[in-house]
Amino acid sequence: MISKNIFDMLAKRAKDYTYSSMNYIDFEDCKNAEILQDCEDMILLHDTSKMPAMLYFAVNNFGCLIKKISDMPGKLRLHFVPREFAAPLKELGFTEWGEYADFWNLDLANTAAPLCNAEEAETLTTSDCEEVSALSEKCRLQSRGFEGESPDWFKDWLAESKVLILRKNSAIIGYCCVSIYNEGTTLWIREVAIDPDHQGKGFGKKLMEQAIRYGASNGAVKGFLAADVLNKNAIGLYEKYGFKRKNTDSELQMIKG
Repeated sequence: MISKNIFDMLAKRAKDYTYSSMNYIDFEDCKNAEILQDCEDMILLHDTSKMPAMLYFAVNNFGCLIKKISDMPGKLRLHFVPREFAAPLKELGFTEWGEYADFWNLDLANTAAPLCNAEEAETLTTSDCEEVSALSEKCRLQSRGFEGESPDWFKDWLAESKVLILRKNSAIIGYCCVSIYNEGTTLWIREVAIDPDHQGKGFGKKLMEQAIRYGASNGAVKGFLAADVLNKNAIGLYEKYGFKRKNTDSELQMIKG
């Protein structure tokens, strides 16, 4: 496993490469990874603790990375793939796993103002992480790239942020992970999930309103979230609450096996 000191050194160097997926991760994301290659032309971290294995990269020539990948057996995942290299990766057996675009609300207070009478949100406690994890697993692959989260993932999130939850007859039927970052100015809506048995009944709308109120009441002036470009239903909900796609950039994820 890689040490934090080594990771920090590699991540700093990765910023100077033309193509890098390491610019968007921190040590916790890849603490179980091993250094597959570290040279002037390429940095590769291989994490086989993830399923399928994750390959983090920093390269100047993406073609060299493709050649390296062609010699790697088994299942593999890549994030932040430049769109122009999707075709040659597909020839190696990769498929598109998700394509995430950024959506921003630049006036959170204005969006929150009409929601002043919305029901107060309940927040998740560590004792309910098993239950909310099971709910997330029920929603697995309802949108591309969403695989559900483990109880430990929720516990780690709660260490610094919040999870808003909805209950019906005491059972958790929906959740929304939220965080305030960027010196307290920005609300991050990490993910929203509703039990499949309760979808289409307005619970997603309710969680969005609670998340927006949470952000505005804690001083956030803008909001951010990411959504798969093919998840039209979710995007429609986000746009209703003032979240607009910022530009044409996106994060392409691809998977083999």
